[in-house]
Amino acid sequence: MTTPGAAAQVSDPAGRDALITGDAVLLDLRTASFAVRMVSAALDGVLQLSILIGGSIAMAWIAARSGADDGLIAAGIVSMSVLAYVGYPVLCELLLKGRSVGRLVMGTRVVRDDGGPVHLRQSLLRAVMAMLEIWATSGAIALTCSVIDRRSRRVGDLLAGTMVIQERMRDLEPRRAEVPASLRSWAGSADVGRLPLTLMQDIRSFLPRATTINPESRRQLSRDLLHRTLPHVSPAPPPGTDPEEFLAAVLAERSRRDEQRLRRAQARSHELSAEVRTVPFTA
Repeated sequence: MTTPGAAAQVSDPAGRDALITGDAVLLDLRTASFAVRMVSAALDGVLQLSILIGGSIAMAWIAARSGADDGLIAAGIVSMSVLAYVGYPVLCELLLKGRSVGRLVMGTRVVRDDGGPVHLRQSLLRAVMAMLEIWATSGAIALTCSVIDRRSRRVGDLLAGTMVIQERMRDLEPRRAEVPASLRSWAGSADVGRLPLTLMQDIRSFLPRATTINPESRRQLSRDLLHRTLPHVSPAPPPGTDPEEFLAAVLAERSRRDEQRLRRAQARSHELSAEVRTVPFTA
């Protein structure tokens, strides 16, 4: 049994994982791509090296002016290393709610696997593991793990139970979906009400940007969405229907029916409110 507020990971019929809370709320968490994470890590790495080098030079200068021994200088350099490699990422994630300077630039954020904010323990574990998988191995371990994992998580994310999501995305020009003329008669009588929410989100994401995708990838994506959608639509579209026209028809018809259903519910709510206001109050 899932407790309220907890999150569970389930799979839709297409095999894609969806994160649903105990309150039956679908979390639309778009994980950041590996390329975006690399740029973000590079920006943060430059700042961390700047802290380390600048702090070490300052400690050496202060020690030279004060006549401190080599042990004190070494302790100061170690302290600056801890501040740069551990203190910087932990403080940033706690103060900026999962962000860092690099993530602010790239529009990403670290969250728990259930979508909640990271805790101190998780940030500390990620920072310590980064010293091994990023700094000690020049990113080889992080690279391998991120390529293998579906959510582009590195070892520190897997151990801490976190992931990096993409918060800021390019806005697409909103367009109302329309049923293609060749499918209007079919769409009017088709059953399109059984489509999973995750599948609807994938169709909405694909259609507006279809013209910007590589032609071969575009054909593959449209066919994949077609095969995922067909089991939930009845009857099947006419033979020879273009996959993108079919997806547009399904999306437009489903949106039209949902809009009609919402309007009827709002109208009924207004009627009930009017009836309640006209009922006389008795002492």
